[in-house]
Amino acid sequence: MLVIDNGSTDGSADTVERDYPPFRVVRLASNLGAGGARNTGLREARNSRILFIDNDVALTDRCITRLGEALTEYPSASLAAATIVYAHKRDTIQYDGAECHFLGTQVLLDENRLITSVPPAVREVGSLSTCAFLADRSRLPAGVTFDETYFYMFEDHDFGIRVRMQASGVLSVTDAYCYHGTGTEGLSIRQLGTYSTRRVYYLIRNRWLVILKNFSFRTLLVLIPFYLVYELAQGAIAVKKRWHREWLQALVWIMRNFPAVMRERRKVQATRRIGDREYLVGGPLPFRGELTTGRVERFFLGLLNGAARAYWFVASRLI
Repeated sequence: MLVIDNGSTDGSADTVERDYPPFRVVRLASNLGAGGARNTGLREARNSRILFIDNDVALTDRCITRLGEALTEYPSASLAAATIVYAHKRDTIQYDGAECHFLGTQVLLDENRLITSVPPAVREVGSLSTCAFLADRSRLPAGVTFDETYFYMFEDHDFGIRVRMQASGVLSVTDAYCYHGTGTEGLSIRQLGTYSTRRVYYLIRNRWLVILKNFSFRTLLVLIPFYLVYELAQGAIAVKKRWHREWLQALVWIMRNFPAVMRERRKVQATRRIGDREYLVGGPLPFRGELTTGRVERFFLGLLNGAARAYWFVASRLI
């Protein structure tokens, strides 16, 4: 069993080595983000099937068993994601899988639904969004690892998309439950009750990364008109909420690193085996409630949602 110490400074790695000898601690010199820690786990693990869990996750008794059964049942799949349940509200699902919205963000499935309302199932999804999942390394497409550029947010989303693009399945297992704690210190909305400025920066920048790296040229051409409208709306929201600095920082990062992003894009597009139509979805814009707190904001969100549905109705037939 592996513990990846992502540059911690609180002595927790020493505690694990001293008090829990079955665990092997791999220490990283600095915090590489979730993607860096998971890539280390992929390299260091000795088994074909590798269970990844974050440090604020507790598994239920049959979680691992159900994930393993799902991968056995679907030999074309390489990833099986657990259903994430709130640790403080154990009758409610936080989410149980994700799809990729044409906007580039995740659509979380069965978000905030009661466990009793979601029947047991194994379903194929278009993205990976989870803090607990089982990977079959022998089935993972060659060369697909977590992109450490993301650091925080969407690194799992990007990974899941690239796995799907190479025709390998991503599964959501609705009765493989685990309990999720408060999230990342200083960044989690459940912990802070609002968006931190760092979260805003990563949310904006990493969404652009997902789109620029993974969507085909044809898809970008079809979606550009709606993207322009959305970016104007996002810019207005950023100004209203005083997040304009984070928006500009994200833009500057993309411009400075554009050649490197394009190199990664060429690698991704050269290995794709399925088209964007097979994993992109439409529907309402995947906004969290914390972003729209007033009547005016909710009104304009309603307009954007209507525009998104109409645009996707046409665009989905063209990509």
